[in-house]
Amino acid sequence: MKTSHLLLLGLLTGAPALADTPTQYLDLRTPAVALTARVTKEGLSSPELQLGLTENALRGRAFGQPIDVTLKEDHVGGIYRGGPVNLKLTEEGDTLQAKGSFGGQITNFKVSPESITGTVGRCSYQLKAAAEKDRYQGTRSCGFGIENPVNLSIPPAIAADDARLVATLSIVLAQ
Repeated sequence: MKTSHLLLLGLLTGAPALADTPTQYLDLRTPAVALTARVTKEGLSSPELQLGLTENALRGRAFGQPIDVTLKEDHVGGIYRGGPVNLKLTEEGDTLQAKGSFGGQITNFKVSPESITGTVGRCSYQLKAAAEKDRYQGTRSCGFGIENPVNLSIPPAIAADDARLVATLSIVLAQ
């Protein structure tokens, strides 16, 4: 079973599918960042994110920078912030790993129903599943010491697809 499906089942049991609920939200809260993005079947939108989603692509603007990435089962590739996006996706059990570069920055992180750990650009994360089924909590470091608390909510529309999950998390967690 694909990791995204395990993540979706593990984190979001009972949550309505995107087709049933027209709007969902991706939410990241840190002492330095407050981001809430509206997620629909067409894309993600917030003051910081204007992203169009298709079955195999994510395009638009993120944090004032153009992004154009192709989503494949085992790869996310394209361009962001003028740098290459080249992430290889692998699965081991219920853990999805993304390894390579995102916007020219080294990226190596793991996502499972229990945790999100690793490095996305200049930021390192240690997040554990929270009591709420769609949330992770923990710490991060982005070169300025440790930030705590960090809260991340991933909606079913993002969690349902490995490549979409990796691309979205790479954009959001690198901030």
